[in-house]
Amino acid sequence: MVGMREIRRRIRTVISIQQITRAMQMVAVSRLKRAEERLRSARPYAEKIQELMQSLAPSLPQIEHPLIAKRDPQRIAVVLITSDKSLCGAFNANIIHYANRFIEENSGKEIKLFLIGKKGYDFFSRRRYSIEYYLPQVSRDISPQEVKEISNSFVQGFERALYDEVYLFYTQFRSAVNTVPTQMRLLPIESPTAESQQGAAEPIFEPSAEEIMNELLPKYIEAQVYKGLMESSASEQGSRMV
Repeated sequence: MVGMREIRRRIRTVISIQQITRAMQMVAVSRLKRAEERLRSARPYAEKIQELMQSLAPSLPQIEHPLIAKRDPQRIAVVLITSDKSLCGAFNANIIHYANRFIEENSGKEIKLFLIGKKGYDFFSRRRYSIEYYLPQVSRDISPQEVKEISNSFVQGFERALYDEVYLFYTQFRSAVNTVPTQMRLLPIESPTAESQQGAAEPIFEPSAEEIMNELLPKYIEAQVYKGLMESSASEQGSRMV
């Protein structure tokens, strides 16, 4: 039979856990609001660059650029965004499982990993995969310079034909209770459809469309990586509240 002293100890333990849980929820609410604000800023920027690429669509067939070049995909780079800490529900498990399934489906190909977040590193470092890049402490605010460095880490490899394709895996944020593991091919960049340009006047570019594309494509990659980071950050904080 459990004595009164043990019962009191258990009650104190339960109360302590409740207090810690409430404190964590309050922190998560604050961080979620901040993450949502950053995401609201990131989405329009990424969408505007996409619109610019669509306006260039009629000129793309005449433009040669290494980030558009298609090759036989025998070497694939996987960029995976996870969190650094636990206690965020199935947030990490879902995106890791999603990326790992893609890797297994391409088991006959050479896979290179670019891991952003400690949980992804913890999972894949125990397996026989080549980790090309690892960035911990993703929960802090990542600077534009760091986003550029992350992007350059695989863009340069693609330009040197070290990777034939590059895929980004992140968690899309819809609401605190609705997040979606998402896969996006970053490289080679798919030529935007010109359907939206049908019937519209052909734009005049100054400087040339090729010069604009040389500046635009790297920024497009950086915008997608930053958006993926912000989507994942909001999803992580939302998962901590559930």
